[in-house]
Amino acid sequence: MEPYFSLLLPLFQRVQKGEAAFIVSAITEAELLVRPYRDGNAAAVERVGDLLSENGIYVAGVDRRIGRRAAQLRAGSYTNGKRLALADAIIIATAIETECEAIVGNDGEWRRLNDIRFVCLDDLAAAV
Repeated sequence: MEPYFSLLLPLFQRVQKGEAAFIVSAITEAELLVRPYRDGNAAAVERVGDLLSENGIYVAGVDRRIGRRAAQLRAGSYTNGKRLALADAIIIATAIETECEAIVGNDGEWRRLNDIRFVCLDDLAAAV
């Protein structure tokens, strides 16, 4: 969990105070649940559900607008001629279409995003 917990705690505190909100793609929720379901860990499945049900945290479904933006992102060149995976394109499209200020994550390839600011947790951890 560390150092990510320490890095994310101030953000979660802002959400709890109503000063900020998290928008999470339904794809991200699915990704968070794969291991708990694979391991048969009902408690972990419940924890993910509880976290994503907190006030100020919203799970955005994939609608046509997000789907179309994801298709545009996948159709364009990304890095070194590599195309985005569909799941990644949907997550990024969700952030863009819901007008997020930034994406927070750990996919270093996303540093090259032009359409939205990306905050890489590993970069923050290295700077601490």
